[in-house]
Amino acid sequence: MGKGYWQRVRKIIGTSDLILEIVDARFPEQTRNRQLEGMVKNAKRRLVIVLNKSDLISVERSRELKKEISKEFPCIFVSSKERFGSKLLREIIGKNVGSGKVKVGIVGYPNTGKSSVINYLRGKKAAKTSSSAGFTKGEQMVKVSERIMLMDSPGVIPFDEVDERKLALIGSKSPNQLKNVFGAAVYVIEFILRENPEIFKEFYDVEGVNAEEILEGIAVKKKRLLKGGVPDSEVAARLFLNDWQKGKLKI
Repeated sequence: MGKGYWQRVRKIIGTSDLILEIVDARFPEQTRNRQLEGMVKNAKRRLVIVLNKSDLISVERSRELKKEISKEFPCIFVSSKERFGSKLLREIIGKNVGSGKVKVGIVGYPNTGKSSVINYLRGKKAAKTSSSAGFTKGEQMVKVSERIMLMDSPGVIPFDEVDERKLALIGSKSPNQLKNVFGAAVYVIEFILRENPEIFKEFYDVEGVNAEEILEGIAVKKKRLLKGGVPDSEVAARLFLNDWQKGKLKI
């Protein structure tokens, strides 16, 4: 991620009364940005972690995460897709900044749903949204109410983040941006097999003990076959990653 992006993020942190870090509730540890959190602490700003896409995890998992994350920062679960959490989010903004007008900075990895959360808070489309990674190019000021102004930032990735498999998992790189689509799909499938192996049976009607078997099964179900009826696992990998990044599979 270029130096200019980090300069923008520092500007947002420095001029905001409160920072909301949007993370993916399915894998918050992978989508929390420790560098960014350190910058917020150094700037002596308040930070709230917003776990978006929480409709894609179980209630039990939500409770576990709340207990863990609350030891470090206040946190809240929202789903802009299923439209819950807006009232609580407004309340936590008020609680952390007090009375008067406030400026709230929105930060986080690409594709965690920052713009969608803004739209949900405002009640209508205020910031452009897309399922493509890195859609937001620069800061966008959004007036939510007479009291609250939000500043959306470009998605930021830690300086040392080079593993495109992880970026595929969290949706920060879409399939058409990956050098090794098959390898990335194997990585994501192995993650899901550890968390909820039944999801492939439920969503694709496919079973397997490893990623290669799962991808072959998807290829057969989708009728994506090479000459001689051989499953096209490369195409299946791309189809699977698209489904995953669009939130079609619930873990």
